[in-house]
Amino acid sequence: MNKSLLSIIITTLAFLFITTGVSAESVSELEKKINNLEGQKSEINKENSSIESKVNEAEKKIEEIKAEQGQVTSEIDNLNAELSETQEKLAAKQAEISTTNGEITKTEEQIKQTEDEIKELEAEIEKLKAEIAELKERIEKREALLKNRLRAMQQNGGGVSYLEVILGAQNFGDFINRATAVTKIMDQDKNIMEAHEADKAQLEDSQKTLEANQADLEDEKVALENTKQGLEDKKATLVTQKQELDSIQSTLNAQKSERQTLMANLEQEEEDLHDHTMSLAEEQETLRNQAEVVAKAVKEAQNEKAQIEEQQRKERERLAQLAKEKEKNNSSGGSSEKTSSAPEPPKETASSSGGNGKLIWPTTGRRTSSYGYRSFNGGSFHYGLDIASGVGTPVKAAGSGYVSRSAYSSSYGNVIYIYHPSQNITTVYAHLNSRSVGLGQKVNQGQYIGGMGNTGRSFGSHLHFEVHRGKWSSKGGVNPLNYLP
Repeated sequence: MNKSLLSIIITTLAFLFITTGVSAESVSELEKKINNLEGQKSEINKENSSIESKVNEAEKKIEEIKAEQGQVTSEIDNLNAELSETQEKLAAKQAEISTTNGEITKTEEQIKQTEDEIKELEAEIEKLKAEIAELKERIEKREALLKNRLRAMQQNGGGVSYLEVILGAQNFGDFINRATAVTKIMDQDKNIMEAHEADKAQLEDSQKTLEANQADLEDEKVALENTKQGLEDKKATLVTQKQELDSIQSTLNAQKSERQTLMANLEQEEEDLHDHTMSLAEEQETLRNQAEVVAKAVKEAQNEKAQIEEQQRKERERLAQLAKEKEKNNSSGGSSEKTSSAPEPPKETASSSGGNGKLIWPTTGRRTSSYGYRSFNGGSFHYGLDIASGVGTPVKAAGSGYVSRSAYSSSYGNVIYIYHPSQNITTVYAHLNSRSVGLGQKVNQGQYIGGMGNTGRSFGSHLHFEVHRGKWSSKGGVNPLNYLP
């Protein structure tokens, strides 16, 4: 074997050694990367299944809450019906009380009128008593006059009759005088007796009328007072019934208030569960997107591995053919002192992730809020960095990777998630004014992805930037400064 052939063999062996070593290293790294991505994909699928279970559980709980809401609504309807019935009863009782109050007022007026009549009657009684006293006095005077007359008659002979007086006349003129005198005396006695009898009858009638009127008024007053007492008792009963109805109404109102509070709590719980379900659905969507991105990264890594292996195979075949041709030429055409320089080994193909494991700052501006607890807003925890600048300020990918989400969120506004397979991290760019990349798109470090904005729950134009180990989770952000230069 001449020197030329030896040189070719040594060069070929050296080249094969270098190429094989570099390629083997690249293939090994790609296999590790593929295994890592497959592991992440499996983990994402497990988490997706777990979230699916949580979503089902939340939806079941929502159905239970809706059923309970239906029951509470029915109870509230029943309470409203009872309240309506009670209010009608209260209105009826109030009307009865008003009517009874009117009757009591009317009876009190009648009692007052009767008392006034009694006072008038008492005045009449006093007047009648005075008349009776005067009448008694006249009767007493007449009785005294009659007694005196009888006494005089007894003193003058006692048994002389009016006829004897007339017959004892001395002449006709005396007869006439005596007859006239006897007639006057007899008329006077008759008048006295008639007046005396009339006064006595009037006295008896007046006394009877007085006693009857007084008894009637007393009876009427007692009857009115009894009526008033009955009305007062009725009013007291109605007031008691009204108080009972008021108590029932208060109890029903309290029960209704409790049911309404329960309903409000159930509605809030349902709303929270809906929000939780929406959050889970959002996370589930992110996981699905990330699984697609990981699958895409796996496929690209597998393609890259296949390309390297194919390149290795072709290079081995080329070098073997070259050695074979050199050996043939040397055996047939003699030796050649000229040595061939070894071909330059192929450069290592860059991995799909690119970069050196470090992120770059995603935008320019003033840092307004750091990672950690805030001194305002109730001391809430801030899971990222806020960088403020004007609307439209360029926002760049902090590292190479795949867009696992590009959408609008009620909280994040316009938001982009980028998954970086080589580092197994996810970066988040929130409150954007615009988005320039879509789901599944491959981006390079420093590539423009959108403009800074003030969308979602935001106060002023700024970028909210987060870093998550592995997939994104609502409270899984880590300090971005650990990844930034």
